[in-house]
Amino acid sequence: MSTYKGEAPSGSVELDPRIIPFFEKFYDVSDTKGDSADAEYVDSLTEDGVLIMGSKRGNGKDEITPLRKGLWSGPVKTRKHHLHRIYPFTPLDVMIHGSVDYGLNNGKSLSVDWAAHAQFVESDDKKLRMRFYQVYLDSAPVAQAASS
Repeated sequence: MSTYKGEAPSGSVELDPRIIPFFEKFYDVSDTKGDSADAEYVDSLTEDGVLIMGSKRGNGKDEITPLRKGLWSGPVKTRKHHLHRIYPFTPLDVMIHGSVDYGLNNGKSLSVDWAAHAQFVESDDKKLRMRFYQVYLDSAPVAQAASS
């Protein structure tokens, strides 16, 4: 069973049916290191997309690319996302809840809960892309485990 699948609660707002498969692929790519995965990750956002992770912000693909590469330059050796729930505000505007298992360069491992907000648009090539993606995650446990 895919850990990237997630569920959408039943309610009055219907989730665009392309969003769950989008996130299955997106978090698989998020958990993969390398130039090819970096390019695929960045292609998940629009040309002028906004990516915010904690205090880090990238506006447009030229800023998002180094931000994505930087996610692999610190203490994290491996990551495995688990997508738990997707909450739609509109069919293309969602909140996401999940957790991520980290393997650190020092051999330690830990799991951290996270949430994210994503706004989608359909691009000219009919693909869904995020025009806005913000991740809410407490990075203190990773920093603490990396330094101890």
